[in-house]
Amino acid sequence: MTEGSIRTLFPQTVVIKERRIPGDPAELHPAEAEHVARAVPKRVAEFAAGRTCARAALAEFGVREFTLRAAPDRQPLWPERFIGSITHTAGFCAAAVAPRASMLAVGLDTEIVGAPTEDIWPTIARPEELVWVQSLRPIEQPAAITLLFAAKEALYKCQYPLVGEWLDFHDLRVEAGEWGESTGTFAVSATRSLKFARRVALPIVGRYLFHEHFVSAAVAVPAAQPAPQ
Repeated sequence: MTEGSIRTLFPQTVVIKERRIPGDPAELHPAEAEHVARAVPKRVAEFAAGRTCARAALAEFGVREFTLRAAPDRQPLWPERFIGSITHTAGFCAAAVAPRASMLAVGLDTEIVGAPTEDIWPTIARPEELVWVQSLRPIEQPAAITLLFAAKEALYKCQYPLVGEWLDFHDLRVEAGEWGESTGTFAVSATRSLKFARRVALPIVGRYLFHEHFVSAAVAVPAAQPAPQ
């Protein structure tokens, strides 16, 4: 793995804020804390870290002291003129925020490399994706499957606020570019008809970064995205 910044995964119009330390529940606004009132301490700390990153990103646009509530489906309710995506895993949290005027949708996901155990690889990857993973050296395979996981999660987070459709891992196919490098691109295509494809031309290209013991994946759709053919 290598050092790097997830800032490089997004266009300049997207503001990224990240942190390595656990969130402080005391930093949550009362209306935010209600959403995790019955959650275990680990979940509360992750939720608080995500809200802290999100508020820091919004502050870059002059939006301060905003209460970031959650919808019934747990999606963050961003200010009217903004969109965003939050990711958190053990030891890392980040938020990506952009004005709606510049970005139609964004998705960000970070995973610990090797966290998906081999017994669930077939759940994450389609048969053709597994063929690719298993064609790699054994030492590379955990990183490859984690990249597929993160890329699909990033695409899901990108499309859901826009069209509200639930997706299965096998509804998406990911092809990684520049494999063997610490950073590169990936292409996501659909294996069935998706609502997202009515708004955005597929396949769509995202970017990934291996950093420390994590892999982060991002998908960003400009507001001026060409209509699907």
